[in-house]
Amino acid sequence: MRLAARRVATRPMQRRPELDALRGILLVLMTLTHLPTRLNAYSSQPLGFISAAEGFVFLSAFLVGVTQARPKGPAATMWRGMWKRALKVYRYHVGLLAFAFAVIGTLGVFGDRPAIRNLLDFFHREPLTALWSSLVLLYCPPLLDILPLYVVLLALTPLVLTGAHRFGWARMLVVSGLVWLAAQVGLKHALYDWLETFPGSPARFDTSGAFDLFAWQFLWVVGVWRGARHARSPAPPPQRHSASRFAGALVLSVAFLLVRYEAFGLGVVTEWAPLLFDKWTLGALRLLNFGVVAVLVGRVAPPLVARLKPRVLAMLGSASLPVFATHLVLCLLSLALINEHEDPLDGVEEFAVLVVTFAIMLFVAFRHQRGGTVPRSAPLLTPGE
Repeated sequence: MRLAARRVATRPMQRRPELDALRGILLVLMTLTHLPTRLNAYSSQPLGFISAAEGFVFLSAFLVGVTQARPKGPAATMWRGMWKRALKVYRYHVGLLAFAFAVIGTLGVFGDRPAIRNLLDFFHREPLTALWSSLVLLYCPPLLDILPLYVVLLALTPLVLTGAHRFGWARMLVVSGLVWLAAQVGLKHALYDWLETFPGSPARFDTSGAFDLFAWQFLWVVGVWRGARHARSPAPPPQRHSASRFAGALVLSVAFLLVRYEAFGLGVVTEWAPLLFDKWTLGALRLLNFGVVAVLVGRVAPPLVARLKPRVLAMLGSASLPVFATHLVLCLLSLALINEHEDPLDGVEEFAVLVVTFAIMLFVAFRHQRGGTVPRSAPLLTPGE
């Protein structure tokens, strides 16, 4: 019996092309959301009260859980591997910061571009403080606040996995859930208020980035748990249970869509409970919305990808970290097209921005695929070594 269990636990991860395609779709949605075009009104939260960010975080954590559920050596090897991945993401983040401060900051000041000048307002007011505090992840400018979240989550993942091994996943999920609950009542704000009391502290709540680490760690831990569980028990659930779960998820997803688009006057729901749908602190109903959509996607994506074979999306998803960094550079540059009056781009400019942006992203993905530098089953935004 033990031998059989060991065989399941050490079974090689099978190719999951639907995950690459999903990553590609998420990259497209995120790019459309960040570009200053009219399409961002439709790409931000198309499936209810969830964005591409939730999918990125969960898929990253899921794949980390899958790969780390089958240890290939001593615990020290796992710690070094995870920290190596965190350092790789950190290097990308530092490169993006250097580009933002040196290029975008200069354009904002001397090019009279308020859209990008406001983006780096703290850097323009206190450049030295902004510079060194950004390196320790205390200052996270808009659009540049997602990679710091990954760096911290990856660095803390060995603690999660070690705790799960010693105390069980149930306790780790409870602890993570309690931290998430504390985030709902202002843990991050209280922490930054305390840090600001120290003389010379660079901590500022309003420049710390939109994503609340204490809230988003819960989605990460759940993703790692689901990945580890999948690696040990890859068999699908019984058909009856799977069908009932799918039906329930479909009903709830439709309900969230109706509320999201204010159908039948249901938009009032978000007015009396905005925190329950909040993106940055991952409100409770937002988490539920993501959960039910994830059930639907998990059921529909594999056969759909097998039938359609979306190779372009899969190519984008397989090179997610460099493509993600490229999209941020292009989005920052596109903001420089917004004039001093902050007039929206006209139709020709929007079309040109979209074509150039996606052409360059595809080129980067193609180069990485041809170079063989991106493993097929690498965690999202954290390619394996």
